[in-house]
Amino acid sequence: MSGIWQVLKTSYPKLLHSAAGLLSPAPHVCLACAREYRRKPDVYAAGMGLRGLCSECAAQVPWITRIECPVCGRPEACGDCRRRSDAAFVLSRSAVRYNAFIRGLLALYKYRGHEALAPLLGGMMQVAYILMLAELGGRDASFGFDAVVPVPLSAERLAERGFNQAERFAVHIAGLSGIPVVEALRRTRHSAKQSFKTRGDRLRDTRDLFEADLAAYDQPNVREIRNGAGVTADFRGTGRMRILLVDDIYTTGGTVNACAAALAGTPGLRRFRPEIYVLTLARS
Repeated sequence: MSGIWQVLKTSYPKLLHSAAGLLSPAPHVCLACAREYRRKPDVYAAGMGLRGLCSECAAQVPWITRIECPVCGRPEACGDCRRRSDAAFVLSRSAVRYNAFIRGLLALYKYRGHEALAPLLGGMMQVAYILMLAELGGRDASFGFDAVVPVPLSAERLAERGFNQAERFAVHIAGLSGIPVVEALRRTRHSAKQSFKTRGDRLRDTRDLFEADLAAYDQPNVREIRNGAGVTADFRGTGRMRILLVDDIYTTGGTVNACAAALAGTPGLRRFRPEIYVLTLARS
């Protein structure tokens, strides 16, 4: 008996420690700061788009909770939209402000290939997408998008990076509504990184930078039919084609406006009065 008691005496603390470990959440590594943390249900509530961050990093996410400019979704007065007289898109919305924290996450994802960040960044965009649908649905209860179009990279940038972050975000968003992703745009030339340019340089550089690719609409999962007269479709019975254009960062709006102009000005699509809406992860 004393032998059994001695075994229990020495083993019980170890068993108790193991049981406690099973009952407590397993540690995770924060995608931003690389520190271990234990998940807190209040921080990772459904729809918050923050899975993968510790509570300290989650608190640094600069959500856009108030919109001042109804066109670009900027949370303060926007001089760009006041100066722009040829906006080709209806409106743009973003999930977060583009600050040092978001810049760091995007740099890890785009330039260092940190693939684990894709669900986190896509989840952030999902929040903005849901809010955008609620806003537009409040104006038109039947509102819906017919296609999601990513902003394309140049062949040189795509080869350098290995993937197009806008295309991956577009796939994530399209999966929420079951609408097709259509790579309906292509770049006409390679351009230097927009982050190194002034506002004027950005706007000049994006002129005629994109063109529409109607061949993309031949995909079997897209609700358009090509015939001799061009492109025909039902488009939810509205007679309008509503396109969601997706990119990672909105700065001056020059890139997305050039993309929207290329889509809206395509002869084969013009008779469907295309409406272009924009969704980005961050607003500069």
